[in-house]
Amino acid sequence: MGTKGTQIVDLDVAELIADLNRAYADEWLAVYAYTHMAQVVTGRPAAKNLAKALDDTAKDELEHQEELAKRIGQLGGKPLGDISQLVQASNDGYPMPPANEKDFEAIVKTVIAAERGAIEVYNKLVRKTEGKDPVTHALIVHILSEEVEHETEFEMVLG
Repeated sequence: MGTKGTQIVDLDVAELIADLNRAYADEWLAVYAYTHMAQVVTGRPAAKNLAKALDDTAKDELEHQEELAKRIGQLGGKPLGDISQLVQASNDGYPMPPANEKDFEAIVKTVIAAERGAIEVYNKLVRKTEGKDPVTHALIVHILSEEVEHETEFEMVLG
């Protein structure tokens, strides 16, 4: 990070990088879980629509991990590189897909729970970075708004 860019961060940068790496791990796990569920969901006429929603959301989560990786690099860190450490490094672990791919409601509930966990993580980061790191703060507000949108969309699927 540049000299002036470093000066505007009024936080423990190593701690912030660790927080961002945990969120980065969460996003990768969501990408995998949502993509997997999109590929296996069956059992209802609406399964195709759910698969599309899961795929679209996975793409958003992939974008989030890319944005987080970029910010981690700007702060002088490295995004987590060991895929075997993703679950351990994450905030909430892997959003385990239900064993029954025909359990439409369980799939949706799994996604809602993961989105709610993400909302909590990003809300804490918003509060932590507010007035302390405007660049990270703006990024986290952006990601938080998309996670809130995801939760709303999947809640609407359940009715």
